Amino acid sequence: MNQARPLLRMNQGDRSEGRIYYCPHFVAAEAGFFATEGIDVAFDWATSGGTSILGGQLPAVIDGRADLAIGGPMVVMRLAQDGGPPLAAFCAAVAANPWVLAAPAPMPGFSLARLAGCRVRDMAAIGTATLTFRWLLARHGVGGVTLEPSSGDATADIAALARGDVDYGLHSLHALGPAVAEGQVAVVADLARLTGPVPWSAYIARRDRMAAQPARFAAFTRAIGRALHWIASHDAAEIAALVARHYPGYPAAGLRVALAGYKASGTFASGPMIPRADHDRFARIMAETGWLTAPVSYKCVVEPGFAAGVIGGSP
Repeated sequence: MNQARPLLRMNQGDRSEGRIYYCPHFVAAEAGFFATEGIDVAFDWATSGGTSILGGQLPAVIDGRADLAIGGPMVVMRLAQDGGPPLAAFCAAVAANPWVLAAPAPMPGFSLARLAGCRVRDMAAIGTATLTFRWLLARHGVGGVTLEPSSGDATADIAALARGDVDYGLHSLHALGPAVAEGQVAVVADLARLTGPVPWSAYIARRDRMAAQPARFAAFTRAIGRALHWIASHDAAEIAALVARHYPGYPAAGLRVALAGYKASGTFASGPMIPRADHDRFARIMAETGWLTAPVSYKCVVEPGFAAGVIGGSP
């Protein structure tokens, strides 16, 4: 790292949050896009997980130990509603629901209607994913679904699904990629298409920090724009080769499977701008699930100025 360049510190949450769909900043680092834009970015980890609204990566941003984080704009929505710390999502990363439904074997022609009367194990119990899945069931009029909690052991849950002890598993493709690559389980539906475009994850910072260091945040946003364009124009094997060192111990075949799935489902944002329509859709979903008392406005959640004019269009 060249300390002559301005530095931004980014908190990624705890190790469990180092998911494959969070790879745009690793692409930007490995492809030299941060350096091209004249900045360095240090990737920090939190020591505890995001089990509450202010868990994981956000405390470091709020108290100033980190300049930015990657996470869910749903948290920024909730903080805006509740009068919490003034954070904003300023750069897109994940533009669709990265969760999938898996079964012991492929099921051509699958539709959510097939879940009626079935057992679905919620293998991660991540708030946004669980709420959105329940919203999808209600929207499609699917009843009689038993949503089981995780056992707390992801490996055991995947093995139970492979044996047919449960009918379906709800998890991220990040978690299921190795089992899919080995043929243990099969993805029967990606929830990206069913949910529609939403700003699932984005780069988040304090508004006063962005105002104090606009050149650094603008450079970061341009670098992520370059990274998202690079992801769109390269195949899963090339992306995997570039970022593999950031996923130590993760099987290479699983990494390729997960990246290919995320590319096919449109999970990665096409550019750094968070579209107003996508935010508004997500805010309505979160209100309908009860996470919000009412949809929160775009201007309360998103700072679009840094992404304006960068690859990715307008809000």
